[in-house]
Amino acid sequence: MIIKKGSENKLLNNNILAIESEAIKAKKEDSSVINSTTGMLKNEDGSLYVFDSVKKVIENLSNNEKFAYTDSLGTPTYKEAVLYSLFGNNISIIKKECYIDSIVTPGGSGGLNLVLSNYMDKGDTILLPNYMWENYLTYGVEMGFNSDTYHLFNKEGLFDIDFLINKINELKKKQNRITIIINDPCENPTGFCMKDEDYDALIEIAKSNPNNSFVFIMDVAYFDFYNTNQNIIRNRFTKFKNIPNNAIAFFVFSGSKSFGLYGLRVGALVALTHDKDEIKAFRNASNFSTRAKWSDSSTLGMSIIEKLVLNDEYRLSYENEIKNVCKMLEDRCVLFLDKAKEVNLITLPYEKGFFICIPCNNPKKVAEELHKDKVYLIPTTTCLRVALCTISKYEASILPKIIKECLNRMKE
Repeated sequence: MIIKKGSENKLLNNNILAIESEAIKAKKEDSSVINSTTGMLKNEDGSLYVFDSVKKVIENLSNNEKFAYTDSLGTPTYKEAVLYSLFGNNISIIKKECYIDSIVTPGGSGGLNLVLSNYMDKGDTILLPNYMWENYLTYGVEMGFNSDTYHLFNKEGLFDIDFLINKINELKKKQNRITIIINDPCENPTGFCMKDEDYDALIEIAKSNPNNSFVFIMDVAYFDFYNTNQNIIRNRFTKFKNIPNNAIAFFVFSGSKSFGLYGLRVGALVALTHDKDEIKAFRNASNFSTRAKWSDSSTLGMSIIEKLVLNDEYRLSYENEIKNVCKMLEDRCVLFLDKAKEVNLITLPYEKGFFICIPCNNPKKVAEELHKDKVYLIPTTTCLRVALCTISKYEASILPKIIKECLNRMKE
């Protein structure tokens, strides 16, 4: 074969976008099909949810703001918008106490690619949650690093910090640099959310292991949907200003999720550290890698986010819309969980966000069986992921019974 060694066996086993395409085709043929696949917000009628504030911004952008090339690292105003979006007014405190920088990327996926390619050695092991967005594993195969999992939550449904500490103690016997991916808040795929004390505990882990280097990768794609009071999560993120000198924190920001710019592919990777040389190395390596990987990101996407975040009128409009979206997700969630309780369908701990998970044996086989019931979900290796963001309230109310009956049928 002409393809290089190691690439001939690459096969994407759980292609979410391919499953969604199959669901879309099925729904065109039968409107009663339930498509609960990808993480895209949809209205009650199944149409794509588009923020009115986004549409207004686009109408007032110049051609250059839409189509021209821009700095591969992101414009100064885009960087400012990302940092304000993540930290709010706390960014002034962070800038006084830390070194921080933001690099534009093609979506949150680009941010993950950037940090993993520059902070993971081949053969190293990264720590991932046991319930995860499984594309993390694809990065490992692509870049040649290994993975191990920590328990996302304990028997009480709280973040299992003790299990994570044990995993770190095992790993530091083999490698100095400890890299951990944490998807919070509104974790994909469970909707689990950590608490203030969990963030404090993460920082304490780095402080109590001064001979190791720590890389905290915070995948915060869904943070805007955590709470209508954004200062709660912004204050939590700001805790990372207390990390010791042997640690660096990354925030993977997704314009796809926060602003519904799925196809525009715009996001950012934010680095926070107390080491001036470390932030310089991050900037230089990122500049090199972006030119080697994708050259430039979406100018239109950056311009939309700049205007939405830094213009008071647009931002207030957007913030009101986010409150409505959070209410829409909550309404669907309440219906789903109430009906799940009625039929004794077990779900994993959920607090906020786009997804709810149902643990089961052989999720892929169950997902395929559900096609007979006109239901399309995403299977992971450990559970079935229900996308609340894409289904109507009616579909949320009938889905638990359909899933439960399918699971019972497969036991017979």
